[in-house]
Amino acid sequence: MTEREQRALAQRIADGSEVFDFERALELVKRRPDRAERLIRNRLEGKRILDELARANEGLHRAAREFR
Repeated sequence: MTEREQRALAQRIADGSEVFDFERALELVKRRPDRAERLIRNRLEGKRILDELARANEGLHRAAREFR
């Protein structure tokens, strides 16, 4: 992985993270690139699941309003 790719991945990890700042994320990427990539994949999967739950919840609320 090039320095530019490492920095880009570290920035993705740091963006919106309450745990990682950029420097800490960059250290993770350099020491454990596999773990860093897995972290990004897990974060995206978690967001996808939360989005699905939000859509399902809205559908239930809409159905409840129509049922009344």
